[in-house]
Amino acid sequence: MKKIITILICVGSLVLLSCEDLIGAGGVVNTYFIYVDGAPERPVVISYLEAPLTAKSYKDNAIVTESVTLPYFKEVSTLRSGGKTPDSFLQVQTLNDSTTRAFICTDELPILDGTCRVPNIFQDFNAVGDYAYCKEISKDSVLDYLKSVNYHGYMEFAEGETVKKVHLKK
Repeated sequence: MKKIITILICVGSLVLLSCEDLIGAGGVVNTYFIYVDGAPERPVVISYLEAPLTAKSYKDNAIVTESVTLPYFKEVSTLRSGGKTPDSFLQVQTLNDSTTRAFICTDELPILDGTCRVPNIFQDFNAVGDYAYCKEISKDSVLDYLKSVNYHGYMEFAEGETVKKVHLKK
């Protein structure tokens, strides 16, 4: 009887571990947003964590580095699986320009009025339809707001700074 119980426990444990691996392998998509602003048409180099289209697990998330022209806004997706959430980040490299400001956030970050979410203000298609109320809020006022509340995902360059990095997690 003890052998049967021991075998059942072992088999049950293996099945649970295998299920966790199978469930974790599929991954859950996390979405976040990045925005970089500064002197218009000026290029900067940014890096961030993203899941390639072929990603199947959080292990497939990769660091993307690219040169972009300001202002720049992007919706980014990563995968988390097995309870492991990726450390999403935004790194900006500029050529000693104190006008550069940037942030990283999820779609849950509310703005001053509590109704409009931060990403809604930076997505052009939100200037009409159900989100038309967001068009009255300027991008500069959002950046000023994020700075004033010391939002952990906000960065601003000072004279002489060339590289900064912020994380989505606190």
